[in-house]
Amino acid sequence: MRRISFTTSRNPAKKTRSFIHDIIKVVPRSSRFTRGSSRLSYSLGMIKSQGCATAVIINSIKGNPNFLRIFNLVDSPHELPYAIKIRGSTLSREYGKQSEGRSPRFSLLISSLNNSEEETIISRLFNTTTEDISKLEKHDYVTVYADYLDKEEGLIFVEFLDKDNQQTGPRIKLRIVPRRIENGL
Repeated sequence: MRRISFTTSRNPAKKTRSFIHDIIKVVPRSSRFTRGSSRLSYSLGMIKSQGCATAVIINSIKGNPNFLRIFNLVDSPHELPYAIKIRGSTLSREYGKQSEGRSPRFSLLISSLNNSEEETIISRLFNTTTEDISKLEKHDYVTVYADYLDKEEGLIFVEFLDKDNQQTGPRIKLRIVPRRIENGL
């Protein structure tokens, strides 16, 4: 499993910052990078220097997380040719559950999407493992459930359950959008 870092666009809203705090508590080997007013290329360079292989930029509109851009940092930083549109999110505090203080050691994807490309994207975003669940039982892990809310629109519901099958982290409605990436950052 590779390290992943989450950051925001410039001047994020409070709910977007809270969304990142919820996400890093359920995504293994994840961290938060405070971007401030720095340029994107500088931020990606700093994230890469911290040993992260993936960076996720969370943009917000009208105070809510709205759009995720994913960057591969393994060689030279480049944006992956898809984005994730957030169509709704519920923070753990909004449904009465506070996430634990540290992120789990592993996460496991259980999906009924039957779409390998979308499953790969979700797996990369939430840093899931391919280990068998029997090997994870002795460790702290989170199960990432993904299912279509509306298959025609490509609307996917994602939720997280801890090893005791209790909800943790945010609940997210998202749509994966293929996009054309321009050269350069």
